Order: sequence, then structure tokens, then C-alpha cells
Amino acid sequence: MDDQEKLFLDYFPALRDKADKETTPDYLNYISDTIEKSHNTLLMEQSPYYKIFTIFSTKKPLGLSDIQDIFNEVKKLKQN
Repeated sequence: MDDQEKLFLDYFPALRDKADKETTPDYLNYISDTIEKSHNTLLMEQSPYYKIFTIFSTKKPLGLSDIQDIFNEVKKLKQN
């Protein structure tokens, strides 16, 4: 198994079978939601903006060290 396959397995969970009493639209919604969530997670964690996003989403209000970390990440992005 190569690195890309392993990465996909980490982010894209195995899809379950359709339950006996589950409607087709409900099952299709489950598939769509699962893939969308996994895809968004993969894209976000690969994004250069991920650290900034994490700081904003986990800490309210921002501390001085958080603000400095955001500024440092912005500087790194501008250098690339």
C-alpha cells in the first residue's frame, strides 16, 4: 500500500451497507455526507491555512500568543 492509499484510508472511512429498512434517499444522503465530511477534512488539513483556522476555531477570545502565531503563519504564507 502506497502513501496515497494510506492517506485516503485515514480520511475516508469504509462505507457501510444499506440497512434493510433504510430508504434509498437516506442511504444516498449518508454516503454523500460521509464523503463530503471526509473530503473537507482532508482538504483543510492539507491547506496552508489549517493552523490559522485551528487557532480561530478553538480559542475564544484570542490571547496574545494566539495573535502572534496567526501573524507568524501569515508571514510564512507570504514567503511561499
